[in-house]
Amino acid sequence: MTIIELIESSMRGGAAALCMALILQLLARRPITAAAAFGSLFLAGAAVYSVVALPIVREAMGLYIIPFKMLGMLSPAFFWLFIEALHDDHYRWRWYKSVPLILIGTLYLICIPFPPIAIYAKTLQVIIVTLLMGWTIHRVRCCYRDDLVASRRHFGRAMRVLVPLIGIAIIGIEILETIEIQHAVARLTVASAILGVGIILVISVLTLRQSLLPISTSAQNLTLNTEELSAADRIDLGRLRDLMEEGAYLHSGLSIGQLATQMNIPEHRLRKLINNGLGYRNFAAFINDHRIADAKKRLAEPSFAREQITSLAFDLGYTSLAPFNRAFRERTGQSPTEFREQSLTQTA
Repeated sequence: MTIIELIESSMRGGAAALCMALILQLLARRPITAAAAFGSLFLAGAAVYSVVALPIVREAMGLYIIPFKMLGMLSPAFFWLFIEALHDDHYRWRWYKSVPLILIGTLYLICIPFPPIAIYAKTLQVIIVTLLMGWTIHRVRCCYRDDLVASRRHFGRAMRVLVPLIGIAIIGIEILETIEIQHAVARLTVASAILGVGIILVISVLTLRQSLLPISTSAQNLTLNTEELSAADRIDLGRLRDLMEEGAYLHSGLSIGQLATQMNIPEHRLRKLINNGLGYRNFAAFINDHRIADAKKRLAEPSFAREQITSLAFDLGYTSLAPFNRAFRERTGQSPTEFREQSLTQTA
């Protein structure tokens, strides 16, 4: 083994070891959440991906490398699922989320009996990975604005660096394997990128351990949790409660920055107050709870029996009917029309 090969193997092996250590961190907490499960699968795939390109590994494993390499190929899709589950406190699996996994797995397996089409399959795989990484960046940026959990916001900032690095590392390995480039500088560059991703993952994921705990459905409510708050925090939460009762949530497009301006406090302080004092992990959920509570009162009132649902949605601050219907059904299990019909029938 040459010096270059030794350095490359050390960097790839180091990245794989970091990934395995992080898996133990994620799975140490009980119960295991969807985010922790997907994160562990991603890290396992990343660990495999880190070392599977080494000739010594391929020679030692022979045909047994196929399932391991499959796991490595699927790591971008598991990373996408990890980000989706991480930013959804009530995450539910949907069948269509398996589509990227099926596509990537099929593209890999089809190359085994038909080697000539490998370059086309890998090109499609790179396109799928690029789309997944692009959507992941978009998802992180969208959730970052409303997120009230400090560790997830720190992770979101890291993702702006981490996601492109992961994409570059994966695409780089695929290109090297496809065209069989053996240039020392190219191989060491990719190995360095893989190790860099591993280091950033360690720093980022360790801050997420508390956020990966499942949230209790009783935590998100409108009751103040002031036992462990300072006197100043309790005063500010009282002011926040007053603003909500006065209808601040009715303003269309209300952001946490605008609400912080109304209260004349820093935005980061308001995020912490809502998260620690009220148990909310997302600002949109905080606003939606107030809006839906108001909607339920209006829908149960006989004097509003003929009010259009669309008009009600706009009055509550929604810019369209779809997000109102979705938020209402998530909290009541019924559509606004069904809820009104049931409520008015009971009072008739």
